[in-house]
Amino acid sequence: MLKPFFSYFGGKYRIARRYPAPEHKTLVEPFAGGAGYALRYYDRDVVLIEKYPTLAAVWRYLIEVRPDEIRRLPLLEPLESVDDKIWPCEEAKHLVGLWVHRANTRPAKTHTPMIRRYWDLKPGSRWSERSRDRIASQVDKIRHWRVIEGGYEDAPDITATWFVDPPYEVAGKSYVYGSKALDYSSLSEWCRRRRGLTIVCENMGATWLPFTELCSAKAMRKGKPSAEAVWINRQ
Repeated sequence: MLKPFFSYFGGKYRIARRYPAPEHKTLVEPFAGGAGYALRYYDRDVVLIEKYPTLAAVWRYLIEVRPDEIRRLPLLEPLESVDDKIWPCEEAKHLVGLWVHRANTRPAKTHTPMIRRYWDLKPGSRWSERSRDRIASQVDKIRHWRVIEGGYEDAPDITATWFVDPPYEVAGKSYVYGSKALDYSSLSEWCRRRRGLTIVCENMGATWLPFTELCSAKAMRKGKPSAEAVWINRQ
């Protein structure tokens, strides 16, 4: 099981073990985000589908970059911005931007007050030598992963384990491509047509599939725990 390459809003890394394990050689995440489920089963033939171009580019960078290149990326002081440094490419800058504001939906430029407050106590939770080394130690393990930049409709029509974690209908408005842009009726039909094992994530109360309760998940941001729901189908 790999550690997260970055923190992303709505990520499933913490509760990935609560979902069924993959039942097929290929694992597809049609709304990739931080790929929290795939990280647990990284040795499968992983296909990430991500509509947000910046995030898709970060994943392509991680799949291709050498460990020594990661270890040479600049570190930041508490009040520094990513704009204060020289980066080898935009993708590297965006990767670090996902570390300076945890559980965000897009790269940021400066550290949040919370990260600065716990700067010395939690170096593994920010962009630091420790987190940089961790990423460098993992990139060789995802060389076989593949990224498709596009929507869920661009997924290959194959038998696979499908981990479908879309923007939640009510709570998913903050993404670059959020819930307002999704037709959940069409997404429901698409999920029902997948061949293999299909796992779909939502909050309790969603009705576009017959969801059942999974667990209560601690929110990364301040607020009430999330009442997680799931729909599972095999065909």
